[in-house]
Amino acid sequence: MGWLVALVVWTAAGARIGRVAARQPTPLRVAMVVAVSSAACASTLAIADVAARLDTLAPTAGLSETLVELAWTLFAAASAVGAVSVWPILPRTALRAVAVVVYTVAIVLGIGLAGGYPVPALVFVVIALTAVVVTGIRHVAWTPLGRGISLIVVGSAIVLVAATVGLVREASGETWTVGSAAAYLVAAVVVSVGTVWVLLETWLRARQDLRRMSAVHSVLVSRFPEVVEGDGKGSTTVLRASDAVAHVMDALYLQSGAGMLDTDEQELPESAADRARILARWIDDPVGSDVLDTEWIAPPPGVSPRRWVLDLADAYDAHLGTGAAPAKVDTLESAADQPEPPISPANR
Repeated sequence: MGWLVALVVWTAAGARIGRVAARQPTPLRVAMVVAVSSAACASTLAIADVAARLDTLAPTAGLSETLVELAWTLFAAASAVGAVSVWPILPRTALRAVAVVVYTVAIVLGIGLAGGYPVPALVFVVIALTAVVVTGIRHVAWTPLGRGISLIVVGSAIVLVAATVGLVREASGETWTVGSAAAYLVAAVVVSVGTVWVLLETWLRARQDLRRMSAVHSVLVSRFPEVVEGDGKGSTTVLRASDAVAHVMDALYLQSGAGMLDTDEQELPESAADRARILARWIDDPVGSDVLDTEWIAPPPGVSPRRWVLDLADAYDAHLGTGAAPAKVDTLESAADQPEPPISPANR
């Protein structure tokens, strides 16, 4: 189990390191890398085999315990820096100075841990993670970022409770090692998942979007291949989903006449769902449907292009699921297949 926990946390650490490498490093991003990397180190050092190997290097010093304590102290320091970085009252120029001070204090306390003084480190962990929990609760929301923050808050709260228990036991004369409880491993997993939650949810949502847009994207791109640039093989799933939305909107623009048609006499339905159903039939059979201009394909007010394309994709799938016949061009052969209209008495 210990190896599995370490694998999960190190995977999250690698994702955060890649994020910083791909984008401009900020105090918050660097703090997240330091925090999750510290949790990964602590999780690895908590494995019995790893701890035994380290203790053979310094049998009397308890090297593995000291390194675990230092890792969790550094985790608390980095988490506190990340929390402070979102405070609106703190200017950007002062944030780097605060980060240097917090990390320096953590290193000094780490030296104290090596000397056998865990109480200052426990006090620091309690204070730092209290700031993290209080700040994080204010930013929890039902959004991808808010859900990630909530996981970080939960994991930090677990470490906070464990450190508080350890501080109470130290005050009562018992010996307590930071990171010795199983709760720390649970906290490491929760925090690591929280730090990559936005990346994970964005990737899953992009895959879902690509599946939903598959049918409508395929028919429109085959009809207007000029809207696609390149093969998209080197791009990420998120970029492919974003490009697919652009492909659909561009193809709809071309099918609607590229702004050269004017259908002022046609009124848009008040319901976006009704409008999507009409557009779905028009996408399937543009020849047999009424002419629709660019006003029809524009997203309704308050609806993003992504949301609108997904609504059109769902309406198109529903249209195909009704068993509608394939779109036919109005030719002599197709007209001959149609039943003759009844003859009215006036024409007899």
